[in-house]
Amino acid sequence: MADQRITVTLWLRRLSQTVFLLLFIYLFLITAYHPENGTGGPVSFFFNLDPLIMITLWLGGHAVASALLLSFLTLAVTLLFGRFFCGWVCPFGGLHTLLTSWRKGKKKELVSAGAYSPWQKAKYYILVFFLVAAFFGANVAGWLDPFSFFYRAMATAVYPAINAGAAGIFNFFYDHHMGAVTEPIYRGLKQYVLTFEAPRFYWGSLIGVLFGIVIALNFFKSRFWCRFICPLGGLLGIIGKNPAVRVTVDADKCKNCLDCVAVCQGGAEPRSTKSWKPSECVYCYSCESSCPENAISITMKGVKS
Repeated sequence: MADQRITVTLWLRRLSQTVFLLLFIYLFLITAYHPENGTGGPVSFFFNLDPLIMITLWLGGHAVASALLLSFLTLAVTLLFGRFFCGWVCPFGGLHTLLTSWRKGKKKELVSAGAYSPWQKAKYYILVFFLVAAFFGANVAGWLDPFSFFYRAMATAVYPAINAGAAGIFNFFYDHHMGAVTEPIYRGLKQYVLTFEAPRFYWGSLIGVLFGIVIALNFFKSRFWCRFICPLGGLLGIIGKNPAVRVTVDADKCKNCLDCVAVCQGGAEPRSTKSWKPSECVYCYSCESSCPENAISITMKGVKS
């Protein structure tokens, strides 16, 4: 398989994903350090960008907070540029992209893992279930909404585990008479990163196991959550099914090497213009940068590359 060219667009996408993932973690830490804020704290910025939350609240007959109107920006971007939000902004998607990049294997295995699967339709059925449930007054979208799931896993499993682990390590050093060196570090961490008392939550272990499974599935299929489970991804896939920015393949240049399929993060089948599935594409630009023949281009509709 040909090596990926590190294009400017690829670097910009990686930078964008890194910034939004770090921003989510930073806002989470601010919220976690002041638990009375709950999800209404600074981390709510990402929830306000989430059109799935806005729509389910509206269907349930509840007043939609004005802050949630930011989600119209997400919808507008998706209508024009497809699932750009999934590939460039979503912090949970950024985490999956990072883990997917660690996936190794023979080319045949990578092509099989990167190819489209009919099971990817599952996220649309999950979306319909949540919308119908919301219409009948049961707002359960938070179960699998990416921001809700990611926040819940961080708050009830990952963050408590980090707190407990740090406490165990620094207590070990203290018990072995090295506290003079380590205690200032520990105090600093408790002031800005850790809590003074390790938080514990019912069901935290179960949520941690589920989160671990979701993370591990990236080594089976790239961005497994985004492809098969994410109801927000399903919603944005429907809205962005006919975007202005499109993948086109020059049939005369294409040698059918399938390098583009091997690196595809969304199972969008970029092997040809006809096979490409815009509702699955997360605009990672991996196909364009990996094509050894420069046969793939991602451009505005009607604009020749």
